[in-house]
Amino acid sequence: MFAVRSAVFIAKSQLDLREGVTDGHWNNVQKYSQQLPAFRWTNGQPWCLVFVQWCLWQVGVEVPEGARSASCRVSCAAFKNAERFTEYPVTGAVVFYGAGGRAHAGLCTGWDGTHVYTVEGNTNTDGGAEGNGVYARKRVRRDDYVHGYGLPYYPHDKAISPGPWSGKSLAR
Repeated sequence: MFAVRSAVFIAKSQLDLREGVTDGHWNNVQKYSQQLPAFRWTNGQPWCLVFVQWCLWQVGVEVPEGARSASCRVSCAAFKNAERFTEYPVTGAVVFYGAGGRAHAGLCTGWDGTHVYTVEGNTNTDGGAEGNGVYARKRVRRDDYVHGYGLPYYPHDKAISPGPWSGKSLAR
């Protein structure tokens, strides 16, 4: 039985992994697409959400129907449809960025009064949505770029959050 801390541990264990290079340029080729069932087709494509999906899959954590996607737009909408979405940070949640949560994603590893801490794939040292590897990020919580948080089904954990999910079960 795995918990939020397991997903966070897996994500942090991948820090500094870099994608492949072709003709001197980063190419979006990485191991997560190859290892995540039904996601091989995503290799060579933007992979931020594939990385998060891989982390959750590694520890056996499920997401709402339709949220197991490589598309930030599709996954974010599925979390919202399942009423598993909040504007407040939750440790272990999928963080969605950009208008409508369409631009980028990461895994929330913690938060404080000002910042949200994440591990993100397909980013870079300046924190951009287009990148070359897995990095730890520190972002301002209330920045317009931070759209919100999708809540996976952690069967034995309660939410660690400053918002309305605080102390509530993350199970199905």
